Amino acid sequence: MARVKKKIKVVKTSTLKKKLWKLFSEYIRRRDKGICFTCHLTKHYKQMQAGHFISKAVGGIGLYFHEKNVHCQCYRCNINLGGNGAVYAKRIIEIYGVGTFEKLFYIKNQCLCKWTPEIYESKIKYYKAKLKEMDVENVPSKIQVCDLDY
Repeated sequence: MARVKKKIKVVKTSTLKKKLWKLFSEYIRRRDKGICFTCHLTKHYKQMQAGHFISKAVGGIGLYFHEKNVHCQCYRCNINLGGNGAVYAKRIIEIYGVGTFEKLFYIKNQCLCKWTPEIYESKIKYYKAKLKEMDVENVPSKIQVCDLDY
């Protein structure tokens, strides 16, 4: 009897990264309630972007998906103003403190790591769960009918 070999589907890291970014970006925009981190413009989260304080190009994977390095931004601030860095830096310090500001730059300078597919998959699972929690929190509770004694 001949054995049938099962093909193991290998998912490319780039595919996992795109899938994670889609979930992470939605999580960030919903977390920030569609309010631009730098100019405070408010729109539906689907009309906003997830903008990096320290850009993806120089921040490495350690900052690409770092929740304190990525915030909801409008198109104008994120694209036209190149991230609106000066205001972004000021807001990071206001909200998280100088320690976090410095830590982000430390991560930028130190983290030269690569993620394995397992790390991407665990983060995909994590952000799927976070988005599901947000969905549950936003469901209006059922109207409770109470018996009134007349």
